[in-house]
Amino acid sequence: MLVKFSRIIYLLLIVFVSSIFIPKYYWMKFEKNIRTPLVYFSPIKNDFLIRNQNNNETFYVDRKGKRYNREDFEILMPLLNYRQLILENKLPDSLNGEPLLMDKIRLNNIMLKVYPDEIDYEPIQLSPMFESKSGRVKLEMPNDYFRITKSFEFIDCETNSIDKKKSLCFTTYLKAKKFSFPAKIIAGNPTTKKAFDEGYFVLDSKNKLFHIKMVKGKPFCVNTTIPDSLDIVYMKIIEMPLKEFYGLVFTKPGDVYLISYENYKLVKLPLNGYDIEKDIFALMGDQFYRTISLIGSKNIRTIVTDRNYSVVDRYEETWKNNYDLTAGVVASYVFPFILKLNDANSSFSNFYFRLSGFRSIMGALILAILTYFILRSRNIPVKKGWFDIVIVLFTGVFGFIAILLVKNVDKNLE
Repeated sequence: MLVKFSRIIYLLLIVFVSSIFIPKYYWMKFEKNIRTPLVYFSPIKNDFLIRNQNNNETFYVDRKGKRYNREDFEILMPLLNYRQLILENKLPDSLNGEPLLMDKIRLNNIMLKVYPDEIDYEPIQLSPMFESKSGRVKLEMPNDYFRITKSFEFIDCETNSIDKKKSLCFTTYLKAKKFSFPAKIIAGNPTTKKAFDEGYFVLDSKNKLFHIKMVKGKPFCVNTTIPDSLDIVYMKIIEMPLKEFYGLVFTKPGDVYLISYENYKLVKLPLNGYDIEKDIFALMGDQFYRTISLIGSKNIRTIVTDRNYSVVDRYEETWKNNYDLTAGVVASYVFPFILKLNDANSSFSNFYFRLSGFRSIMGALILAILTYFILRSRNIPVKKGWFDIVIVLFTGVFGFIAILLVKNVDKNLE
């Protein structure tokens, strides 16, 4: 009995290992690099331009399929390519009745991206608190880092000790502002490579969102009064000279909001069907428009708005991914499931399970029939080898490999 049980464990272990590594090496051989199209909105045509790549060729088309070369594209997207157009003396003096000045173009240009693995990650528990009003041209990295647990704590980098005086000052101030410890989310832009500092947006234990920074060595804390019912899962804060918004708020249902400089007023972006676990979020902006794209593994949805975020136009395109191509179809028959240790949409190492669908049933049935004949060839009756057939039926090629590898202990079935 013990030998039979050990054999079952051995079979399942082979199935487990092979379901990780066989599909991995299969896709290393047959996976194709599928280029995602990039969608732009031309303020000259007032229409979409799509950038595509085919092998080493890059080309641009509009919605009607008309092709444009690189030079045409740069002229139709002057605010995106203003440096090149200035070099060639091709930048228009004005557009839509507004002058095109280099400083104004640069100020209004926005380009942000948020990937799923940015949202599904474990943040570093220590962050630098910059001096927001130092009087210096450049921001300087402090010699301590903070964390917000049961209190607000500053930890000296050299001594690894807590600065009790500074910590008590911030803790007391935050408590006076009705901040509830500990913090759930701390979102900021912890780099000195920015023009100025706006500190951090911190979600407290009661889901209230606070704006916290340091001004002339003193704590600054404001309750943004943003509703605590939003179910915030991620925030991207970025300081931009335009000062239109502090950053982006992402919620579990897939809504995205801008935190505006106007008393922290929320501006909801006009999105539908945003899957924060799988889609890439992209925001581009210029003097006239905002272009928001949701990029999935096999589709892109783009919404263009005016500067008030009212919808101007929409575009959607789909394409085939690797699972739709020949290699993917073959894999769906051969592999009933795939087990991966990493996922492109997550920063965590874990077990990621993917079912192949109904096609794999046909492949498993063929292998189960083949297993029956293998048992017959080994003079093992079905009533004693039924588990081999069942495991192949449910695990397909992984189980089939397992029973081939353990044929030397078939005698233990008798």
